[in-house]
Amino acid sequence: MGSFIKIAFISLSLGVVLVASNVQVNVLKEERRRLYGLNLRASAFNYPPCLFATRAPLGNHSSVPSYVGVCNDIVTWISKHFRMKLTYVPTNTSGIVKDGLIPALIKQIVNGEVDIIPYAFAPSVTLLQQLDFTITLRVEDYNLLQQWPKEESRLIAYIRPFSYEVWLLFFGSTGIVVIFMAILTHYHHQLGTSWNSTNFMNAFNHHTIYVITVITGQGNSISPKVKFPLRLIAGVWCLTMVVLVNAYSSTLMSYLTVPKLTPIVNTLTELAASRDSQLTIDFESDMSRMFMEASSGPFKIIGNSLRNNPQLLIKSGSLEGMKNVLLRGNVYFANRPTVKYLMSMDMKSHTKCRLTSSDPIPYIRTYSMGLPKGSQHNWIINHEYKYINLLLLNRFRFHRHFLILFRSLQYLQESGLLDHWLKQYTPNVDKCMVGKSKAHERMIPFSLLDLSSAFLLLGIGIGLCLFAFLLELIASLHAYQRERINRLVVP
Repeated sequence: MGSFIKIAFISLSLGVVLVASNVQVNVLKEERRRLYGLNLRASAFNYPPCLFATRAPLGNHSSVPSYVGVCNDIVTWISKHFRMKLTYVPTNTSGIVKDGLIPALIKQIVNGEVDIIPYAFAPSVTLLQQLDFTITLRVEDYNLLQQWPKEESRLIAYIRPFSYEVWLLFFGSTGIVVIFMAILTHYHHQLGTSWNSTNFMNAFNHHTIYVITVITGQGNSISPKVKFPLRLIAGVWCLTMVVLVNAYSSTLMSYLTVPKLTPIVNTLTELAASRDSQLTIDFESDMSRMFMEASSGPFKIIGNSLRNNPQLLIKSGSLEGMKNVLLRGNVYFANRPTVKYLMSMDMKSHTKCRLTSSDPIPYIRTYSMGLPKGSQHNWIINHEYKYINLLLLNRFRFHRHFLILFRSLQYLQESGLLDHWLKQYTPNVDKCMVGKSKAHERMIPFSLLDLSSAFLLLGIGIGLCLFAFLLELIASLHAYQRERINRLVVP
């Protein structure tokens, strides 16, 4: 009896599922038929890579705007899939300049001018009070778009193989060795067969010349008659110099040929501490409000910078952010597709990299398109579509005709079409990513710029030689004049 009840219950459940599935299919087919032939009005604006206008020439005298971008691909696919007529309604330009892009778009849909806003909204509490949204289309992190870093001067390339601490220890230890060898020579009264002076300064000068000739690879020697302590110090020091000189000479070439770039800003903390860079950001974004409302830490510093420089708050779109980066030297905080698109666009028009991007910032947002807020058909949605498993159905109210579109958008995600369209507008930009750019595959000969530090060092040496020669001439002339005066005075 118990088994019979279980079988009956399972059969009943399967029957209910089949009936519900048939109802769902019939409802979807009916809704599709209702969408056929409708006019799909979409907002038109310029915000690459989401949506932006191009001019398609017609004849020789006129042209009409056409729109491209990832968001255009989405609404175009929807219109073709449901046999709808897509019509773009331009957003009021003066409204964008006065209030910003997002307020102008919201005004369009609230006034009933459009049916969908093909803009990548990051839903917030404020926006949810005015709009409904599609399902989440993308989840993206953020990056810092900034100018390509400058190269450090190659005039000081000859000191870069070693750190400042190593150079300090090198010169300090060399001076100590020279002084110690001079002391030993002074007290032992021996250095070799060719030099027998015990004067300390003479010993110091002699050992200084010895040290310099060893460092520069000219070679020198110490007489075997010299006491063992002096030969031990000289031997250990020579072995140390062999290691240091070889390490220096083998590393110097890479510092001459591979340019060293100044560090870029990789975090918001580094940006807040930077004296050379300021943040520029879309003023309607959540992060701009977060910066402006911060009361402590790096966010407060960035917020103060935005308040003191209102021109850094962008109203007209991502192209204005790119302009601030190139002309003002600011850092643009935007999502990854926008940053990659702006970099790729600049790479097409310039052979050298002018822009680069930071590592991903730990700030992630979801993006959806905007729909009208509610309608008189909401009761039909709650009744006839209760069998459709859409997670957002119980949270928000949607226009009747757009409920069917959500399943189509889910198909776009699952099929990979969204990723395919996005890659068309955001190609590989690793060439201009600091740390990811590939080295030259062929050997490049030294240029005068590469050898500028060597010529600087040569110039310093020549200058010192000329200065020493001038001092010798002055001293010789002074001695000659003194001797002449003495001859005149003494009979």
